[in-house]
Amino acid sequence: MKAISDLIKRPTFISIVFITLVGLGIPLIVYQLFTLDPSGSLGITIEIIFFLVLFGLLVIDRFLLININNKKLSVIEGVLITGYLIYYYFTNDRSFSIG
Repeated sequence: MKAISDLIKRPTFISIVFITLVGLGIPLIVYQLFTLDPSGSLGITIEIIFFLVLFGLLVIDRFLLININNKKLSVIEGVLITGYLIYYYFTNDRSFSIG
């Protein structure tokens, strides 16, 4: 219970993104399970793997929060994610499209 209250009392950028994506993703996975066609299981598997990676980032985030101030950690996370998005944009023909 302390871990959940800690997420609410001391949020960081990654914890907010994690809560948002899990809140949107769980109903999507449940919907896909009820309307499963033969090729839909790969999509659910990819989503679950994505959630596991996000959970790993959340664990690392909570560990870093013990050692670093939460405002400083949020700024560091925001800079790292913005830097990655800028790098991705310029190395992929100035586009965020996947295809």
